[in-house]
Amino acid sequence: MRLIFDSGSTCTAFAVMTEGGEPEFHRLPHGHNAASAPAGTLSSMLSASGVIAAIAPQVNDVDYYGAGCAGHTICHRVKQELVSVFPNARVNVESDMLCAARALFGNRQGIACILGTGANSCLWDGDKVVDNVSPLGFILGDEGSGAVLGRLFIGLLFKGQFPRDVYERFNMKYHLGTADIIEQVYRKERPGAFLASFAPFILEEASRTPEVSRFVTDEFRRFLRCNVMRYERANDLPIGFVGSIAWHFRAYLTNALEIEGLEAGPIIQDPLPALAHSLNKVV
Repeated sequence: MRLIFDSGSTCTAFAVMTEGGEPEFHRLPHGHNAASAPAGTLSSMLSASGVIAAIAPQVNDVDYYGAGCAGHTICHRVKQELVSVFPNARVNVESDMLCAARALFGNRQGIACILGTGANSCLWDGDKVVDNVSPLGFILGDEGSGAVLGRLFIGLLFKGQFPRDVYERFNMKYHLGTADIIEQVYRKERPGAFLASFAPFILEEASRTPEVSRFVTDEFRRFLRCNVMRYERANDLPIGFVGSIAWHFRAYLTNALEIEGLEAGPIIQDPLPALAHSLNKVV
């Protein structure tokens, strides 16, 4: 039995693959970012799943693609936590960026991007990642991500940069004042996920408020200029996207690509099914 995990900052999904059978897909209620989560968080999260607890002793292989899985130290820590949950399995740990590139392009060349709670991108040669512009996280970078859309939107909203009726609808929906926002962002855990939680409201407002629509499109253009256009052949290769923000905001994202003169590649919400179904052999 083989498990394939795709873990982002907000959600963790996994596929259960058995020889001769179709993949079974499951979701856990929480995500995991290896770069920022305390040690032991991942193993605790996985052990709490009834599905995983029931099958863990029978798992032979685990492929874990996770947010923040970069560098030997972090990947080794993640691997040790996985080994503690799946003691009989061969464990391989890779970045969620590799999962996205394989799902989007397989053995074809392209520029693969993640737009979810966080953001990332890479130049993919059909076999491996050959270049990666550091996303830098939602404070220094992560342009176009849910966390940054939320951070910028809230800042502009509370400083009166959008029409008054946008603020009134926000207040009616969330009942959050300045003190509440500051408490969540500066003093509570997972501020990025909190900021990204406003994405559905931003999407709704973008559909009826020109100022919000321009804000969204401009932020996606900023992602493209700061990240995608840094790669060689950016003007010649398709630009593909995975993630909830990319999927739900795809009309604005496609518009941003057109404005910047870039070729739109596939846009998918969840890379895991594409990756799982592409495997010719399961164990």
